[in-house]
Amino acid sequence: MILKIVSFIFLFTLVQGKKLNCNHENALVSFKRPTYDFSVRLLDRVSRDTRFHFVFSPLSTWLQLMSLAEGARGPTQTEIWQVTRYHRMKCFRRKFREILNSMDEELKFMTKRTNFIVIDKLLSVKESFKTEVNKTNTTKIISLNFNNREEAVAKINEAIDMDDIGGQFDSDDFNLTVLLMSDTASFKSDWWKPFNPVFTSTEKFYSEENVILGNVRMMNQEDYFNLTEVPFINARVLELPFNTNDRLCMLVFLPTGGTVVDLFYKLKNIRLSTIFNLFKVKGTKFVKVEMPRFKITSELQNIPELIYDMGVKRMFYPELADFGGISDYPVYASIMTQIADIEVTEQEARASVVPAPIIRRPKHSIPFTANRPFAFLIVDRFTESILFGGMYSHPSI
Repeated sequence: MILKIVSFIFLFTLVQGKKLNCNHENALVSFKRPTYDFSVRLLDRVSRDTRFHFVFSPLSTWLQLMSLAEGARGPTQTEIWQVTRYHRMKCFRRKFREILNSMDEELKFMTKRTNFIVIDKLLSVKESFKTEVNKTNTTKIISLNFNNREEAVAKINEAIDMDDIGGQFDSDDFNLTVLLMSDTASFKSDWWKPFNPVFTSTEKFYSEENVILGNVRMMNQEDYFNLTEVPFINARVLELPFNTNDRLCMLVFLPTGGTVVDLFYKLKNIRLSTIFNLFKVKGTKFVKVEMPRFKITSELQNIPELIYDMGVKRMFYPELADFGGISDYPVYASIMTQIADIEVTEQEARASVVPAPIIRRPKHSIPFTANRPFAFLIVDRFTESILFGGMYSHPSI
């Protein structure tokens, strides 16, 4: 399984309660809920703008807004904090960075994520902002001469190169631009329990109205997995673990009632811990998994509209935005885009797999057949963060 993502933010300059103990445990609790709430809200909006067939990293957008919040002031900062629910206590924000840095370190063999803040050399960016941003391991500040557009394009595209996605900027992007933010992230990991490609076959893929939409290459395997029904969201949820010591997994959601269209909206009513607790209560089951090989590439250019609808508004208005913590020049956010690519295959998890004779195989397995629209999340079990999410609705070979 390979997942790659590139996202950008452009910024342009204008010519004219009760205190919690600040420790790691409380910080982790305070980190989990805001990032989850933000993620499912944004995924719900993205799904409706992509005809329910996409891949997206809500955590990347959350991290971008966090970087902007460090340089925002007044009502602009307040709006970002309210929507992302980023903690207002500096001690907790420091703990959040420690959690993010630790996550980046522990998952560095599977995930790579770097925020680039690219600054025009003519713009006097405040050292306090640089210092604060650099406290997150994934954030890099680059200073370039934006007057030399070709050189700036070459350098930033080289910095964000993502294999087959490649560089995404051209010289027009640097017209009147003085500060640019881009986020790059990639994910690559093997399944803990691989699919044997020998059993992959061409099968029909159906709509939710049971109309044949096309063919897919359907992967197959029988093994013990976490599988549960979650009544709150009218879906069955299967956990496919990655080869990451039980930390990362893909959750696959098949609606049992209603439609996949409303799935991310319904997820706002529960937590990931709800699903994981149900897994514990129900125990592993012997499941026959049928799931298509698939590749999705998504390019979203209307993220400002989605963020605006969620309540972050002032940062997009030249006369209202206040980024006084970044520069004494008036600066406002203009463009936010994200390009993501996911490929799901049978990839083996490791050189040796548990031999079949060791597995106690019941006479009958429980079918989990993803031959109609489904949703998926790639999550970090420890922080309950949604690294990537998406839906598969349009079949292809």
